[in-house]
Amino acid sequence: MRIDNLTPLMARSLLAALPKAAPGFPMAGEEIAARPMPMQGAGTAHPIPTVAMLVTLAAADPAIERRRKQAIDAERGVDALDRLHKELATGTPSVERLREIVEWSENFEASDDPVLAGILSDIELRVRVELAKLDIQA
Repeated sequence: MRIDNLTPLMARSLLAALPKAAPGFPMAGEEIAARPMPMQGAGTAHPIPTVAMLVTLAAADPAIERRRKQAIDAERGVDALDRLHKELATGTPSVERLREIVEWSENFEASDDPVLAGILSDIELRVRVELAKLDIQA
């Protein structure tokens, strides 16, 4: 497969990502033309990657994805606390809201990122304080 109009940096990045994603691909700097490429179709054990797949592999970073999920979890905790606060201001909180808060507290996971870990820790502390006020064990 030939991909045209790539910058040298993008080409190196794509080539560097291939050995990590598919061990049979050449390392960056190896001559690709020297290795026979299988024809797509019957008889090939592995599918030939598409351009979209190559770009996705080059752009994928597990650490960024993990931080994104932790940030979403932090936002979910803050939103649950906000809804609990509104319900407490108007009367008593609903059972559904209390279950949501308890579930968030039980599924809480600390982060490797020190900034995000501090934020998550503050949210978790606030959740535990609110649950203690209502005499709920989490």
